[in-house]
Amino acid sequence: MTTSSASELIRAAGLRVTAPRQAVLEVLRTSSGHPDVEAITAAARTRIGRVSHQTVYDVLAAFERADLVRCIDPTGSAAARYEFQRHDNHHHLVCRSCREIVDVPCSGDDVPCMHPPESHGFAVELAEVVYWGQCARCRDAQEDPSRSATVSL
Repeated sequence: MTTSSASELIRAAGLRVTAPRQAVLEVLRTSSGHPDVEAITAAARTRIGRVSHQTVYDVLAAFERADLVRCIDPTGSAAARYEFQRHDNHHHLVCRSCREIVDVPCSGDDVPCMHPPESHGFAVELAEVVYWGQCARCRDAQEDPSRSATVSL
């Protein structure tokens, strides 16, 4: 994790520093998972008090454009998830049952780690890979239905 403060990162991205922007960035920088807007909003409210869902959506959109955060929106998920953009060339494992998302490193050293067979004139900058499967908790719950496969964000 970078040692720069949230306000320094926001300024360096060419954005105005506001309390909601600082709160949202700190939530994502300290998150151990991939929170959705609901979780980000709740955590931001514990930091600064009142902040609307719309403000959080606006902050996340600005951060995405500025390459401060990364949106993960797996097919079939109820809500997009977000993470602090670490530029570390990683991919994601997604559980088909509980939708838990886990970071996994790319198997290649170069960015992008994969190249399409035909680029059609594109200068490829990034390859996103999503591995789908079932996490250990969900597999265990399937084998023993008395177990619950709940995930905390």
